[in-house]
Amino acid sequence: MASPVRLGAIDAGSNAIRVVVAELTANELVRIEAERVPVRLGHQAFTRGELDPAVIDQAVGAFVHFRQRFDQHGVTIYRAVATSAVRGASNRDVLLHRLYHEAGIELEVIEGEEEARLVRKAVVHALKPGAPPPRAILDLGGGSLEVNLRQGASWRAFSLPVGTVRLLETFGLDGAIADAEAGMVRRYTATLMHTIARPSNGGGVAAATGGNAEALARIFTSGLGDDATQPSFELAALEKELPAIVGASVDDRMHRYGVKRDRAEVLGIAALVFATAARQLGITKLVAPGVGVREAVLLELAETAREEQARAEGAHDKALLTAARSFANRVDHDTTHGEHVRHLARALFHQLHDVHCIPDDRGVLLEVAALLHDVGEVVNVRGHHKHSEYMIRWARLPGLDDAAREMVALMARCHRKDAARAKQIINDSPLPKDQRAQLRRLVALLRIADGLDWEHRSRVEQVVCTRMGNAIVLDLVVRDGPSRDDEKLLRKADLFKDELGLDVRVTVARQVTLEPAAAGASGAMESVARSRIR
Repeated sequence: MASPVRLGAIDAGSNAIRVVVAELTANELVRIEAERVPVRLGHQAFTRGELDPAVIDQAVGAFVHFRQRFDQHGVTIYRAVATSAVRGASNRDVLLHRLYHEAGIELEVIEGEEEARLVRKAVVHALKPGAPPPRAILDLGGGSLEVNLRQGASWRAFSLPVGTVRLLETFGLDGAIADAEAGMVRRYTATLMHTIARPSNGGGVAAATGGNAEALARIFTSGLGDDATQPSFELAALEKELPAIVGASVDDRMHRYGVKRDRAEVLGIAALVFATAARQLGITKLVAPGVGVREAVLLELAETAREEQARAEGAHDKALLTAARSFANRVDHDTTHGEHVRHLARALFHQLHDVHCIPDDRGVLLEVAALLHDVGEVVNVRGHHKHSEYMIRWARLPGLDDAAREMVALMARCHRKDAARAKQIINDSPLPKDQRAQLRRLVALLRIADGLDWEHRSRVEQVVCTRMGNAIVLDLVVRDGPSRDDEKLLRKADLFKDELGLDVRVTVARQVTLEPAAAGASGAMESVARSRIR
């Protein structure tokens, strides 16, 4: 089983820097730690066109701290991205150089379109299965507003210079915002919105992301979204509360809404931008899924890690099977039957995965056992399953650790005799309880696969598995059609029935062929009749 991988993601925004550490296991991505550091990279960056030296010092300190957290948690893969403030700063290379040499972190500056794409990925991923996507996604940061507009099944992404810190410092909007200043923000926002979309009265829902969106969603009492998990707020409720939010001082916002100072400083601007953008798009409700750039970065890191793991596991599996074939060749064992049983066992393993629930990485062990289950015949056909166990245990096949080697050896040992004896041998093994449970099911699959080729003629060309109530039906495609001896195909299905509580049945037929239908008619004929073994 692949070892868990620790991932790290950093979003260096214009108003704050966010970091998250997560662990990628075989089945899920689990967040371990998340932190927000109030370093305002956008301070003076939008008015002077460069990053403030004191802010650079603060950012370096934050990244040194992040590096320490990465090292403590064993993070092996990370991505750090910077957005609007760093993107437009003439001295950004100073920051990038210091972060690389002092914190050991490489910061990537991304364009607005990439920022919008990442936000969209995070929002779509956060949707409840089957839920319709929002009409729009509004990601409001300190330096820019990323807008994703849905058009049918596709999206159009835009990045607008409408950020809370940008407007705060460019328009001098400290503290309470006067009516004239609020009008200036609305006109500026609406003018830029007109460049990407025509005003609409269509209604609908938009996703609002960023710290300000989450803070606004917490303020209002509309509770949860339609999926009962995501905070949301109606445009009408936001517009009703606008005078109070906009007209309050920073201290009043902190006290009234329970937010920190850096959030209170920009909350009024954010409320104006969201209200204006929503009205221009005809949006009546905003849902705050609580995700953003860092969550999308984390998702893509997980995808990359899984792909790398899959490639590594594929190479490992191929090398292990090659080693098994080399071993069989060295002892002069004919693997024709073993290769065919391997093919059948692999089909059973993958098609019945929801039934046996064995981890995917155990599949290659089943294939190796199938390939070598009769290798003991080179010693003596009589009792060859015991000789196979001994030979595999001491073959030292590269790529098998002690536990895996024991499992393969016991699979070979238990492919013969009755189910009760097989279970006794497995239960007496030194393997942990969970591995013994997996081994019993692996042996059950191997025994069925071996039974399907009981004549050693590679007669079964394909097996199709279906669950029918309390039974598993194996539809077999054979070279020569049904036979009187087909009742022997399931002579080794006893352990499968005992372990999984399911009956096993088969149907047998030659390959299904489509034949030309008569003129004016349509249809298909199976080349031969089937026989069912119960």
